[in-house]
Amino acid sequence: MQDSELRKTPLYEEHKKLGAKLVPFSGYSMPMKYEHGILKEHQQVRNSVGLFDISHMGEIEIRGDDTEKFLQLIMTNDLNLLYDGKAQYACICYQNGTVVDDCFYYRINKQLYKIIVNASNRKKDLNWFDKHKEGLSINILDKSNNRGRFALQGPNAEHTLNPLTPYDLSKLERFHFIETKIKKMSAFIARTGYTGEDGFEISVKTEDAKNVWNLILQAGQEYSILPIGLGARDTLRLEASYSLYGHELSDKITPIEAGIGFCVKEKNIDYIGNSVLLDQKRNGTSRKIVGVELIDRGIIREKCAVYNKDDDPKEIGIITSGTFSPTFKKSIGLAMLRRKFTGIGTEILIEIHNKKRKGKVVKTPFYPYKGRKKK
Repeated sequence: MQDSELRKTPLYEEHKKLGAKLVPFSGYSMPMKYEHGILKEHQQVRNSVGLFDISHMGEIEIRGDDTEKFLQLIMTNDLNLLYDGKAQYACICYQNGTVVDDCFYYRINKQLYKIIVNASNRKKDLNWFDKHKEGLSINILDKSNNRGRFALQGPNAEHTLNPLTPYDLSKLERFHFIETKIKKMSAFIARTGYTGEDGFEISVKTEDAKNVWNLILQAGQEYSILPIGLGARDTLRLEASYSLYGHELSDKITPIEAGIGFCVKEKNIDYIGNSVLLDQKRNGTSRKIVGVELIDRGIIREKCAVYNKDDDPKEIGIITSGTFSPTFKKSIGLAMLRRKFTGIGTEILIEIHNKKRKGKVVKTPFYPYKGRKKK
């Protein structure tokens, strides 16, 4: 795709002013990093606070009397656990249990939900929703182009945002949200994130996005706030062992294989994919995603082949995501391995640049969540 064909978020010009290296991502021109670089940005989020542009992600509203009936049909999690102001993570699955997309949705009331989906899957998700809404009293509204979205993440996220809103964010628990204002501009603020730190994801009107972005950067100066690009976003989420669609989740991988069975529930209805998923949850799978770390020198990367320690020529799996961890100063990754080789401490060989290097299976998350614990 040519640069001229890439879509731009409402903050495109702000990124250029901040010296961002812009790259194609899910059809958008997005910042990979800013002038301080990925390592500094990663450390800034771990130690203080950083601000991400996530306006490329999809934002969809479902309205109508049958909203919860519809979502119970297509989502793997159980909406009966929700109440107004509460969020939930789930997968949208095919009948065979593999994943259409993973998402967060937010119950504003029983007849109105907001859903945040992956940028690359937005059109696919909308088509899937349309396919399964027949006979139900709902309206599906794509709000993606009418909103700007940010993630404010790090131990000083609350201190940065609180002075800008009349709502006391210390009262907002994890996986909850509030509709309030930032200064005089309407804002949807959720205590969610993709970094392993405390923080917020924020949605505002497109016309307010630039002002809100700059207000947050100004408010965070006391905490040395930095804008954060896609590079650090990936190293942060990988340390936290969060799944990324197209890597740990796809139309060839189920949530159970991905190790996120917590979002697959037994419900009082047959939802799409439930028979396969519940069977896998009860009886296990022939493969699953685990954490790995490199013992030898090198950096684990996606699609590296994995072998058992005895150097059997037959692969036992593949790396789904890998990086050098700025926090732990070593190479870590997530790998889809045959179940026989998934025990903690299992020694493995990872092929990097045609050379097999020693590694082992380790406990995940590499970096446990450090923010507000949900009640």
